[in-house]
Amino acid sequence: MLLLLLPFFALFFASLSSAARIDLFRHQKSNSTDLKPGLLSLVNKYAAISRRHFNRTGEHLNIVNFDYLNLQKRANAHSNLHSDRSWSGQIEVGFPPQKTLTLFDTGSSDLVLDKAAYNPKWSLSSKNLHKQFDFSYGSQHVAGDLYTDKVAIGGVKASNVPIGHGNGDFNSGNGGTFGLSFSNSENSAFDVQQLPFTWAAKKQHLIQSSTYQFTLRPTGKATLNVGRVDLFELAGPITWSDKNTDHTFWRITTELNGNKIENAIADTGTNFIGGPPDQVKALLDNLDGVSVELAEDGSYGGFYSCQNPPHLSFKVLGQTFDFPEPAMNFGFNGDKCRLAIFSTPGMQEWILGSPFFETASVILNYDVRRMGFAKYR
Repeated sequence: MLLLLLPFFALFFASLSSAARIDLFRHQKSNSTDLKPGLLSLVNKYAAISRRHFNRTGEHLNIVNFDYLNLQKRANAHSNLHSDRSWSGQIEVGFPPQKTLTLFDTGSSDLVLDKAAYNPKWSLSSKNLHKQFDFSYGSQHVAGDLYTDKVAIGGVKASNVPIGHGNGDFNSGNGGTFGLSFSNSENSAFDVQQLPFTWAAKKQHLIQSSTYQFTLRPTGKATLNVGRVDLFELAGPITWSDKNTDHTFWRITTELNGNKIENAIADTGTNFIGGPPDQVKALLDNLDGVSVELAEDGSYGGFYSCQNPPHLSFKVLGQTFDFPEPAMNFGFNGDKCRLAIFSTPGMQEWILGSPFFETASVILNYDVRRMGFAKYR
């Protein structure tokens, strides 16, 4: 009997050693109603990715309206990569390890660290690749040198991971951005052969499954599980999507109170839900308890009574998930609350940012390119 149990115990302890769970922390909400910096950062982010993809493949992603953006970019000052409401977690880089907070971003593919967050000269395991990276666009300037080094998320560690070491401090409140979209030669800002963390950890047999589970409770404990699904985070069954056929982004179709949002990009690095102006206005017009306003920049936004918030819910893969008020609340304007859904001038597709992720435990399985959704405890 003991001999029969040995393989079980071996697999059990192996699974424990090949997974990690870290806490995620949210930046303090801002009550500012100025959306322009966040909207500009989002458009610049996807413009840089789209431009790079076109230069390498000749294929247009059609995410961004470049005619609109080209009219705007000269009129704007420098913008940070991220603003408030972002979810960040601690990683370790190099040997001896340097600890820094990074934003885990499913809308980009590269690990980029600020100049002040990581010093490759202090790491015995760093290697200078003698290459530069640059994914600047418009008012967003992000560039620096490329290195490889050890990287760890909790107990999951990988070696020879490519890192963009910025020549400045680009991340507001974070030490860097940990990209978790699909990394390939078409969308990565790094022209290198080394594998990003998601694949390096798997190839080096440090995790059994390339699984990343986000459980972002807007008023409770938020976690990221790497290498396995933590069933103790869940309050119901997991519903899985079909295989993701997009080779660049995680995409999902959902409904908000019966209004379809189709083939949207799932992006934890964006702190709101955005989309094309006409589609956003049509959706907001159909939400009971939400009034629609048009801003000077042409963006539509929704407002609701802070004392009587609307009941909103997302339907994803047959399951319904409530949209908690702390997740839908993007700030205050007098006695009105701003809904965290608004149109993004210059964008031609929907972006489901972190407020969407705060409705469920969301699982990304890179091995089979499928997303899973379940209610959290």
